[in-house]
Amino acid sequence: MNSKKLFAGAVALAMAAAIVPSAGQAATAEELAAQIAQLQAQLASLMGQLGGTTGTTGTTSSTAPAACAGISFTRNLTLGSQGTDVQCLQALLNQDPATQVAASGVGSAGNESQYFGGLTKAAVVAFQNKYAAEVLTPVGLTAGTGFVGASTRAKLNAMLVGGTTGTTGGTTGTTGTTLPEGCTSTAGYSPVTGESCSSTSTSTGTGLTMTGQEGSITVSVNPSPANGTKTYEGDEKAAVMGLKVKATGSDVDVQRVTLQFGVQPYSYFTNVYLYDGDTQVASSALNSTTVSKVTSTNYQITLAGFTSKVIVPVNTDKVLTVKLDVLPGISSGLFQTTTTSQTINIGMPSATAVRAVDQAGLNQYGGVAYGDANRSFTANASQAANATLALSLNANTPKKRNIVGDSSQEITGATLMTFDLKASKDDLIIDEILDVDFGASQIPSTAYVVDDGGTVIGTISPSSTAGNNDFTELDYTISKDTTKTLSIKVDDTLAAPDTTTRVSADDGDTYTVAIGTGKVGFTKSNGTTGTSTGSATSNTAYVYAEGPEFTLASITTTNTQAPFDGASSTMSATFNIQVKAVNGDVYISATTTDAFLIDSVVGGVPTRLGDVTYVQPTNTVLVGGTYKVSEGNTATFAVTATATNGGTAGTYDIRVNSIKWGHLSTTPISVTSDYMNGEAAWISPAIYLR
Repeated sequence: MNSKKLFAGAVALAMAAAIVPSAGQAATAEELAAQIAQLQAQLASLMGQLGGTTGTTGTTSSTAPAACAGISFTRNLTLGSQGTDVQCLQALLNQDPATQVAASGVGSAGNESQYFGGLTKAAVVAFQNKYAAEVLTPVGLTAGTGFVGASTRAKLNAMLVGGTTGTTGGTTGTTGTTLPEGCTSTAGYSPVTGESCSSTSTSTGTGLTMTGQEGSITVSVNPSPANGTKTYEGDEKAAVMGLKVKATGSDVDVQRVTLQFGVQPYSYFTNVYLYDGDTQVASSALNSTTVSKVTSTNYQITLAGFTSKVIVPVNTDKVLTVKLDVLPGISSGLFQTTTTSQTINIGMPSATAVRAVDQAGLNQYGGVAYGDANRSFTANASQAANATLALSLNANTPKKRNIVGDSSQEITGATLMTFDLKASKDDLIIDEILDVDFGASQIPSTAYVVDDGGTVIGTISPSSTAGNNDFTELDYTISKDTTKTLSIKVDDTLAAPDTTTRVSADDGDTYTVAIGTGKVGFTKSNGTTGTSTGSATSNTAYVYAEGPEFTLASITTTNTQAPFDGASSTMSATFNIQVKAVNGDVYISATTTDAFLIDSVVGGVPTRLGDVTYVQPTNTVLVGGTYKVSEGNTATFAVTATATNGGTAGTYDIRVNSIKWGHLSTTPISVTSDYMNGEAAWISPAIYLR
């Protein structure tokens, strides 16, 4: 038997014995892999010293070259890789004319270098194509990629230790694909790209259609968020940096992002997030376990294992946004520049901070070296000290109107005022609303504060003295930089109407309510207290035990312009006025000028119009000289008023001054509602008349 084979066999037996653990010991997968790699290197060195052949592939002898002494392939190699294993790789490739790196010069036999360049990549492609059945086919590829991943390394290591793995004119090999820890099959594992099935690896599978097309990525810092962003204690998912990834040559699947902080991030932040638009694709707690301290000003964390694919189509770009949760309380001792804020830089540690996979299954890298394009932002102490609460009247607060009791002369849940409370710079707890003024006319029996969800947060029994009307112990929270809309509603019992006149002692009284400046008290998140700015006063509501509610449904206008100077122009406005008999019957005079009093206004001067017309509306009955709207019914009066300018040019409008109505059909009508006078909702559009 050949002495070299005997020697190899003896060494193989020694290797097998060396890796068998002793009784009571259990080597981990990592320890076994390390032992195997070490023994392979020793064997390759010994075989190289003997000058023996390590296998045959067809007619070409594959002898371990001197450059491979002590070498085994244990890492992925690609463009830019450097080391003695690269020199060994070139030496092995140069043993076969079909895979040689170069025929002469740098990279040729005897002139191998330790740098993996374009010539080496081309030679690796030729090598992978030659041994495609062992290197490419098992992982679903049909053409070499030039990336020295696990399957290619397995073939190279087999050549070093003497077992051919191919069937190309030589001995059928026994070395297959070695799966890493966490893999039970080749599913989800690519020896070419080096992707792992381990739970700590990046996403399994690329989510791309593998066309074999190679690509590349360019990574830059997105203009938004800009420098100077302020974050505050307790902020959640504050955006501080954007990474723009551009794909060229093929679609790419972004699978890893490494970030660098200029200070220890977990002194200020609890969590970091990566967003693709509105979708959160990665997150991590920030602590001494997840963050690597490189230097006192270089702290790095890698976000991988994305929960959603981040596919960047070819020739487009995608922005990934970095967000942070700020600690709710930062020790003032950690603020290095002032006692209230700390400037923090965030960026990428290198030009390979972002990894993506292209449609050839190759890893592509991009990034910007830290310091070249960082983002600078500040972590600030809580704004609680400067928190404010602003009170204002809400635009939808009820206008002037009638409020009418029900059949029992009860008023229930009538809204007097709607107001806004805006909390700025801190979460605020509303404690009290003091000295609420209900005027001196009709004082409701009960008043309560209600939020926009219908929840009652405070109730009182008002008096005519403002200082006695305090809503206390409200305990209502308004979040930082948000506005809550609240309302004051009332319940009341009115005096019953006279059985003959149908008039109540309370008829014509008014409801009003007001909250003054500094009357809303609140507590800040730091425990200190404050009071509101601004004030709010309701519009007047008129009280009736029986009576109508008036609503202006619409206004339409027409005009006729004078044909020549000195002639008159006219305009007409039609007011569609809804009259609802809430409780009791309501009577409107059939004589137009006795029912709807309407003015025209030019230059701020009103003129009562006599040209007012309407016809009997549906849902009414003519009773004497009045139109009766029965209790519970609504009738719409289409009232048209016409103004003539008498040859005087100017801008005119037409407006409802008041409405006369009564509890009974007797004339003249006894009640006048004039709350609409001057209200914008009851004024027509202005028209210029020649």
